[in-house]
Amino acid sequence: MSDDRIRELVAGNPGQATVAEYQLVLDAVHRRAPCRMLVFGVGRDSTLWIDGNAGGTTVFVESIREWADYARAHVPGITVHEVRYRTLRGLWPLYRRIPTLLAMRGLPDSVTRTPWDVVLVDAPMGTRWYKPGRMKSVYTARALAAPGADVFVHDCHRPVEREAGDAFLGLERLVTQVDRMRHYRLP
Repeated sequence: MSDDRIRELVAGNPGQATVAEYQLVLDAVHRRAPCRMLVFGVGRDSTLWIDGNAGGTTVFVESIREWADYARAHVPGITVHEVRYRTLRGLWPLYRRIPTLLAMRGLPDSVTRTPWDVVLVDAPMGTRWYKPGRMKSVYTARALAAPGADVFVHDCHRPVEREAGDAFLGLERLVTQVDRMRHYRLP
């Protein structure tokens, strides 16, 4: 993946991931490619993950129908599974005490029975207390990741994303943080 393509994507998608964040994830994908990659969230960067994992399997999970429809219309061959999050970011202290409340239902067997080599958590929204937050996606990423998987959690400048990553993926498994993207490697 060329740096120019990543810079172009960042310029056309302001406020999302940085060049360094994209490169961090792509480096892990390239080390394993072709691999099995699961991405929580679709967007204008979806083709980057599919192209970066050429020959592998890249699957997306999305809760916003408009984004899922956009991806299906603009990204040939994309696989998007729609889900519903019934969580509230403001209830994170409760979910932390009772994490089984975060078990994700409704994913097809093709997702739940696949050991994912790379997982990127970049959805759902977690900007307000009444938004779903990413704790369910992080919890599910841990449950679906293959042994030794690389798991990335975006927007870790927000306390819930950072705390959920550390709680469910393990602070001791944190490889690095680049800007707002945390990289964990599971045992």
